[in-house]
Amino acid sequence: MAQLTGPHRDALIEATVVEFAAVGYEAASLNRIIRSAGISKSSFYHAVSSKAELLDAVVSALIGEVRMRWSPPDPQRFAGRDFWPLVEEVLNDLADLGVEDRALQLLGRIFYLPAPGADDARIALLDRVREWVRQVLDVGVASGEVRADLPVDVLAAAAFGLLRGLDEWALAAPAEAARAAADAPAALLRSMLAPARPQNRRGTPDSMPFISS
Repeated sequence: MAQLTGPHRDALIEATVVEFAAVGYEAASLNRIIRSAGISKSSFYHAVSSKAELLDAVVSALIGEVRMRWSPPDPQRFAGRDFWPLVEEVLNDLADLGVEDRALQLLGRIFYLPAPGADDARIALLDRVREWVRQVLDVGVASGEVRADLPVDVLAAAAFGLLRGLDEWALAAPAEAARAAADAPAALLRSMLAPARPQNRRGTPDSMPFISS
């Protein structure tokens, strides 16, 4: 993709996303992408040599654009009592970015397509996200804000699976439904990962008021 700049690069990214999102990886046509992008075949094949390389290059380019606008906080920032408010803030920032950022919108349209049989930039990104989630939860356990009765690796796998599942759902859901469920990721994560609150003798969490009879 470094061989293409400006409008040609943007047109190729748009055409690639539209083609892959419409028909999937296997049925995608390089000729249709080239025509839609309005570039010559020589320019195209000077930039990329195959469909797999094109998908990887486009995903990498979009990830790079998103990183220019947002990057995840250092896991150590989650230390202390502000753990859950910061989790909610990060998830809200990502939701807002998904509404405003064209690169993230394009990335979402092709991110969960079946892989072409080899690891690509999407797999590498998911691995980095999975490791970041594990580090954040490790800090949460140390701060007493995340349950410690299960190994951190188990908690991280559960959290990552939940976030990925909700992300896939939101990408396919109607916009109104996705907006209505904007608070779901933080609420579900907290209900799954926060330590259980102590129960009093009546079986009611101590932090919840009740009226004596």
